Amino acid sequence: MKDSLHDSHGLPLGHPDNPDSQIKLKKSLRSVKFVAVIIFALMLFGLGTALFERWSYAEVLAKRADDSGVMHVLVVKPTAPDKNNPNMKLVLPGTLRGINEAQIHSRVTGYVKQWFKDLGDTAKQGETLALIDIPEINRQVEEATANFKLAKTVYDRWKRLRAEDAVSQQEMDEKTALYRQSEAVLNRLKQLQSFGTVVAPFEGRITRRNVNLGDLVNAGNVGNAQAMFSMARTDKLSVYVYLPQDRTSQVKVGDEVSVYQTNAPEKIIKGRIARTAGAIDINTRTLQVDVEIPNESNALLPGAYVEVAMTVALGDSLIVPTNTLIFGSGGPYIAVVKDNRAEKKKVTLGIDFGNQVEIRSGLAPDDLMILNPMDSLVNGQTVVPQAPAPRAPASRRGS
Repeated sequence: MKDSLHDSHGLPLGHPDNPDSQIKLKKSLRSVKFVAVIIFALMLFGLGTALFERWSYAEVLAKRADDSGVMHVLVVKPTAPDKNNPNMKLVLPGTLRGINEAQIHSRVTGYVKQWFKDLGDTAKQGETLALIDIPEINRQVEEATANFKLAKTVYDRWKRLRAEDAVSQQEMDEKTALYRQSEAVLNRLKQLQSFGTVVAPFEGRITRRNVNLGDLVNAGNVGNAQAMFSMARTDKLSVYVYLPQDRTSQVKVGDEVSVYQTNAPEKIIKGRIARTAGAIDINTRTLQVDVEIPNESNALLPGAYVEVAMTVALGDSLIVPTNTLIFGSGGPYIAVVKDNRAEKKKVTLGIDFGNQVEIRSGLAPDDLMILNPMDSLVNGQTVVPQAPAPRAPASRRGS
């Protein structure tokens, strides 16, 4: 036989009736079943392990979910005002003015003949600033002088005639009136003529010169008239500030104040309250306060913007950071923590010190205030208070 035959039966190896083939097939099926059982057991083990882990961490996940739903907040307590703290002062804006200031106008109409003081020059009281050419007034003075001389001659003649009883008293009175009238006209014109010399009304510095040679100047300060010079006394300055109505009782005449410019806050000049208006302005509800400042060194210039810091008594009020405030339709609020619950308290604000603000009412000294509260914070919300981390000490420059 050419085909491959089984040694004992003479059947092909792959024939179903071959006993060896059936044995091998059964072995293969058992191997497949065993592998399938192993795979199924591993799958059950993995599924059981996953379910067990989920069950074992259910409480942890629930606790973490509860913790993530609770808001953690930073809290601070309000502080009492410190009168020695330089930031605990009422700062008001103002503009420096000379203790005396004047816009110098011409009293007569004419042309500038000569000027003697320029911008920045100093002048003493009564010193000549400029000369004005006034030909019309000069001619009027000449005419009035002639009339006065004639009236005086007539008066003297009639006075002698009256002494001799040659004329009546009525006629003598008429000549006397004409004489007095001509004298008054002459004196008025001479005084007007003297206004052609413009003089300094007080000792000070020329802060503006608005005229040149040949300029036409008008009399007075109405119409198109322009001030010829501006003067200011700068050895002493004054600044007007406007004190809020609720602070008027906390300052008095003679109190010392600190004055400084915003570009040089470290250069503080001491001044004092010289006077107050003594009445509240009904439009602004403020009290006008006049502060006088010595300026012998001319370190400050008139017209400069300055800030005036006044020490005021804050009484029993509290000081809080401005980032604790919540502004709503009902006014300002501060959120505090009580028994791990948020509570909004309506407060009354006082002086704003920049990073801090005065609280006059609505807050207790032992309240725990929430820093940077969210607008969505509601009363009764559960919070976890935490103290803010201490600030690191600032390093010194140049050390």
